[in-house]
Amino acid sequence: MSGLPLRSSFQKKLMWAFLTVGVIPLLVCVLMILNLFRFTLASSADSIAGDQLSAMTSGFEELLTACGEVLEDLGEQRRVAEALESREGRDTRIYNALYDTAAPLLRDADFSLYDQSGALLYTTGGGVAGEVLPVNWGLLAAAAEQGGVVCRAVSPYDALPRGRMQLARAIYSGSQVVGYGVAELSDAHFAQLFGGKYTADSDVLVLDPFWDEVYATPGLQDGSLPRRLRSCLLEGRSLSEMEADQNYHIRREAESGFVVVLRQSQPLAAWGTRLFYLAAAVSLLLCLALCLYVSIRFSRQIVRPIRSLNDAMAAVEEGDLDVRMEVPGTDEISQLSGRFNRMTQRLKANLEDSLRQQQELGDAQIRMMQAQLNPHFLYNTLDTVKWLGKINQVPEVATISADLADILRSSISADEFVTLREEMELLERYVEIQRIRFPGKFEYETQVPEELLDVLVPKLMIQPLVENAIIHGFEDGSHGHIQVSALQRGQELVLDIRDDGCGMSRESMERFQSRQEPRSGRHYGLYNVDAILRLHYGAEHGITFLPPAGGKGTHIRVILPISRRKEGKKA
Repeated sequence: MSGLPLRSSFQKKLMWAFLTVGVIPLLVCVLMILNLFRFTLASSADSIAGDQLSAMTSGFEELLTACGEVLEDLGEQRRVAEALESREGRDTRIYNALYDTAAPLLRDADFSLYDQSGALLYTTGGGVAGEVLPVNWGLLAAAAEQGGVVCRAVSPYDALPRGRMQLARAIYSGSQVVGYGVAELSDAHFAQLFGGKYTADSDVLVLDPFWDEVYATPGLQDGSLPRRLRSCLLEGRSLSEMEADQNYHIRREAESGFVVVLRQSQPLAAWGTRLFYLAAAVSLLLCLALCLYVSIRFSRQIVRPIRSLNDAMAAVEEGDLDVRMEVPGTDEISQLSGRFNRMTQRLKANLEDSLRQQQELGDAQIRMMQAQLNPHFLYNTLDTVKWLGKINQVPEVATISADLADILRSSISADEFVTLREEMELLERYVEIQRIRFPGKFEYETQVPEELLDVLVPKLMIQPLVENAIIHGFEDGSHGHIQVSALQRGQELVLDIRDDGCGMSRESMERFQSRQEPRSGRHYGLYNVDAILRLHYGAEHGITFLPPAGGKGTHIRVILPISRRKEGKKA
């Protein structure tokens, strides 16, 4: 098997992992920081622009309202109406009344009084007496028709195009128009009104309800912006689409319908954005180069010892247990190399032990085959004893010899499992010997259903339990009763061995339940059967002690899974 593709693949995966972990989070963070920075700047700029626009719109509304109140006040003064109706020459009292009424706004607007023919009589501004405004159209006609204060932008086509914006109100004597009060806002007035309410990098534009220019700061006096704004709004496009580096904010004055437009430079210009992205790209490239360098160095430091370890393992697969790895340091790879060396040492030692054990096993098998010759001599000897007992008319000796021969033959057989029938027959042989040995000491009873006799059980499992009951249960010389019973519960065989002897001591019971070694050679049969059951069936299938009936004696229960011998197969 070639290890090169695997090593190359692992190194590439390691390098890609380093690059992914190092670059992608940085890229995400840089983009998030840039967008967050831009969003924060834009939000801050929008908030500042909103405050500035609110301040300008509020000042504009307050000025228009104050000018309208001045015009209303002039129209309600009787002496002003009488002077305009009499068409007298310049009257100092009317002039003083005009100045007194407009005194709070003399710096914010120019106020004038015209007679019913449109001739200028009095003004706080720079007009010349006798100048005439048309009364059949334009501002004065609208004031006479509507009856209240009207606002309009000054058109360059007006007869007297003074200022940027005019407000007018007709003055009545009874129901007859006798004159007009006019307020005019010039560029200087607008500059004073909006001065200090917007930043130096911003521009202000005032439009009338028809989106015609009324006033514009120097940066917007090319005259094309109103037309572009109208086109943009009609097409449904954003105002900021007109100029990438500018933001537009619009607020309409509620009463007059005039519009205030604030143009604000982008907080981060396009060149600034490009500079930020360039810096981010350079940082990412530097980070990529650094990650690439570190990943190559680090992957080589990992791959080289792994390659050596892979070669050493290949040598071990070929059977070379003398191969060893260099241990250059104390890191995890070096520790792995050290463990590999110890593993190969142990494998070599285990292999040597295995070879020695195989040799010993072979020797043991030879000794076992030699030892199998001895039982034949024992069988012949027991058979001779049996016939001597019959000849000399001692039936007990013959019976014991025959039974002992059967037990010996079963104990040395190669079968690990026998049927319950065979186990019970062997138990009968043992009980028969014990009855001859201890005549009248105990009574023996079995309750095993016929259908359970073909169930397989471990060989010599029940005999040690019955032996324990005979030897230890009645060691005080008392007479007792022993019962062996079997029943089927689901797919399990339940075996119970009961006696009414003296029972096990508390100390012996506790030692058995804790699986401690027995003392003084007592109850070895119980421990051996329990160990065999646990080895064959698991820890849950060991010997269980139940409370004896009447509180006397011992009740042992063994539960085994039911299995039967397959047809034509010997257990």
